[in-house]
Amino acid sequence: MGGKSSMHDIMNSVDILFDINNKFILLVRRAKDPFKDFWALPGGRQEPFEDLVTAVIRVMKQRLGLVVKKETSGSTTKIILPEIDKDAILHQIKTYDSGSDPRGGNTTLFALQLNVDKQKFMSLIRKGDAVLDVRLVDKSSLPKMAFDHAEFISQYYSSLKPYSEDEHNYDASKYEKPSVTVDILIFTVRNNGLNVLLIKRKTWPFKDFWANPGGFVEMDESLEETALRELKEETGVENVYLEQLYTFGSPKRDPRTRVISVAYYALVRSDFVKIKAATDAADAKWFPVDSLPNLAFDHEEIMRYALDRIRNKIEYTNIAFQLLPEKFTLSELQNVYEIILGKKIDKRNFRKKVKEIGLLKPLSENKMEGAHRPAQLFSFRENKKRTILNPGKKVYS
Repeated sequence: MGGKSSMHDIMNSVDILFDINNKFILLVRRAKDPFKDFWALPGGRQEPFEDLVTAVIRVMKQRLGLVVKKETSGSTTKIILPEIDKDAILHQIKTYDSGSDPRGGNTTLFALQLNVDKQKFMSLIRKGDAVLDVRLVDKSSLPKMAFDHAEFISQYYSSLKPYSEDEHNYDASKYEKPSVTVDILIFTVRNNGLNVLLIKRKTWPFKDFWANPGGFVEMDESLEETALRELKEETGVENVYLEQLYTFGSPKRDPRTRVISVAYYALVRSDFVKIKAATDAADAKWFPVDSLPNLAFDHEEIMRYALDRIRNKIEYTNIAFQLLPEKFTLSELQNVYEIILGKKIDKRNFRKKVKEIGLLKPLSENKMEGAHRPAQLFSFRENKKRTILNPGKKVYS
């Protein structure tokens, strides 16, 4: 690209390959011959008084309306785009002879690797001298190109070093940002059944539907901090131990936007919990897990996953301690296991395994259970998760 050369001069020029996010290339549609109306890399003549870098900076302004600054350290030149606070190293790639340019001379190809939001970058670009149009084009689907520019681009990418990001050129805005929420499932034993705590939504979407307590993660919070805050704000429940359950990320799970939710669960004694609806919850109450209302979002799927996890873990850990008083009988312990598992357990086998594991501490106290003789009371030796029904099975948190 560029002006005419005389018989006594060889026209040297520069071409610039803007490599945007290692995927897109900035092209211009030429307004003059040769190759009028063809797409090309932005470029132009190197004037006799210019060095190559000066020519590159002038061509950026002349062809693209792009005003940049430069910083030079030794043989390295950094190009700075002050309007969007971005910078990149100007790479001198290769000098080619005239090739298909009828004007003769040679051209030196330069490249700028920029990690930047496409729209933000293009907001800086203006159609300049000898340019009909400017656009970003996917490197895998180039239009018909002027000169040997398609070959220049091919050779550039075939020898390109891994596209690097550092503190100077990293731009988080080029990535789409899904929102992150937490869902909390609080289970308890009430009325001889397993219950879960739900809130009634006050706002769109799913207004008036029942749902798991939860909410959006704030930028300065950990996931656990968000879960505890939302639980307290929506239900009044606090001071419970939450365990991470699973991450749910179906693209269409929330009609508001792309939302990824990290679910937590806990087993608690209902007499330790005083629930009250607050903030964006119209109501909060316990529901039997076998008699749930229609749930918002994908909370039915989350509920099924949580129940499967609890029923699996209770077979090989002592998580039931979270549902029992400090002192309990073996019948009360077995009853909790049967409620969660939803099935009867052989009494003799259950008691044999419990005593073999040695997690229970016999107490010198007894408790009356109906018309039967007083039953001995027990407590857990330690209130943390341990194997119980299957001591040989590995425990996963």
